[in-house]
This record gives sequence, C-alpha cells and structure tokens, in this order.
Amino acid sequence: MIEIRSKEYVKVQTELLKQRASELKDKGIHPKIVIILCGDDEASASYARTKTRFADKIGVANELISCPSNTTTEELLAVIQQYNEDETVQGIMIEMPLPKQIDVRKINIAIDPDKDLDAIHPVHLGNLLAGNQSRVPNTPLSAITLMDEVNTTFRGKRAVMIGRSTIVGKPLADLMLQRGATVTVAHSQTENMAELTRSADIICVAVGIPKFLTEDMVSPGTTVIDIGTTYDENGKVTGDVDFENVAEKTHAITPVPGGVGPVTKLMVFKQMIDRLEEVTGIV
Repeated sequence: MIEIRSKEYVKVQTELLKQRASELKDKGIHPKIVIILCGDDEASASYARTKTRFADKIGVANELISCPSNTTTEELLAVIQQYNEDETVQGIMIEMPLPKQIDVRKINIAIDPDKDLDAIHPVHLGNLLAGNQSRVPNTPLSAITLMDEVNTTFRGKRAVMIGRSTIVGKPLADLMLQRGATVTVAHSQTENMAELTRSADIICVAVGIPKFLTEDMVSPGTTVIDIGTTYDENGKVTGDVDFENVAEKTHAITPVPGGVGPVTKLMVFKQMIDRLEEVTGIV
C-alpha cells in the first residue's frame, strides 16, 4: 500500500515557485494577488491567512481585503471590478462561503478569467470540457497531480468520482476522462453505490461526509483519493474515507490531513506563475 503524502512534493514545489517568482521580478514582473474575505466565517478567515503566509514565503505580494457580513452583491461586485482593472494585480480570490444575501453566480462571472485564481468563472470549466488550455480548479488539479506522482494508470481503467460539484467532482471526472479512464460520477441520488465502487480501479471522494467510503465499498488494489475535510467537535480534521479500515486494501491512498489539501494551496500560485510566464514569454 502506498500512502500518498504530499509533504515532500509541496516542499520541492514551494522552492521552485520561490525561484520562479524571483526570476519574474528580475524581469520587472511583480506577481501580486488579492484575497477578498466577506463576512465573519472563521474557517474562511483562517484559510485566507494561510494563503497570505504562503504568498509571503514564495515572494508573491498579497493583500487581504475584508468586507463586512452585510455587504451587498453590488458592493462586492464593485470591489472585484476595482481589482479587475488594477494592472498591478495578477490574481483575485474570493473566499467561500459568501454571506447568504450575495448572489454567488454574479460573483463567479464578475472576476476577470485571467485573474481568477480559483477557476470559478464558467469559462474555465467550459474550456476544460472542450479540451482547451485554461486554468483548472485547484483541488481537482491537486488530486490528479498526486495520482500522477505515483504513476497511476488511467487508460482503460474504471474510475468512480463520488461528488458532482462544479469545482471538484465534475472537473476531476473530466481530467480522468482526458487520461483515458472510463469515469462514472456518483452522487446523493446514486443507487447501489457500494456495488459501483467495488467495480472501480480508482475512487475519488468529495462529499464532506466523514468516513463515507468504508472498507466494504472498496476492492483490493484500488487507488483511493480522499478530498473531503470535515472538522469534528474537537477540531480534528477527518476525511471522507474510513482511512484506518480502507487503507490496507488499497494500492494507493491519500490521507487526511496531509494529502490533497496542502497541494491545493500550492496550485493556486503555480497556475498563476505558469500564466505569467506564458503571457510574458518567460519560460
């Protein structure tokens, strides 16, 4: 059994990003991101601060904008437009969830696609489905990257994606399709889930239900990618997979924490630097 821990990968890639950011600045290009936090959700605030610390670590300028919880859709749109037009800013992130009064659909399409670090603009998902080069939502990109790191075979294999969100499940399903897997997307309405997963060579889970995937749902030799993160009453993070009982049956499995999550933060900045190098001709 291979436990796909991301610590070493993140360590190596962080140093590379630091070097690449420095090289951009040597050429007169100064990467900067803006993170917009709206409301008083402490988990979102904590995650935003994590990203600003990582940006500092690799030498990317950053600004955290805090908006009150009673911010209207129109007010948030105005903030986004300000940074869309700011030529010193190359990346914009909106921390989710947003307060209930805000129309998320309007926010998703308001960000300049070239500055959209989370790839929430519909143009990115459309490009992914069409096979065109575009930014990919960071979490599915992280999952597929870790599978590539352990030389996962996709061509001709059966994959089950449990979860159908537009920022994780659907993009990850398409990334596996592009690599030649036969992919089934399962969700809350799927019948005979265990029968489906037992037939799979690869199982990816992103439902936010602790220990949803149990030992009886997995056949020996399966690769299992756990994308779920849920916090219990003691603040301990738990994944969507019953890791303790499932792990020994698998060929490879990601733990939670220490698997997909740390790579997701990394991909935010990697994709931005990739884009800056591409448009400026610095490779």
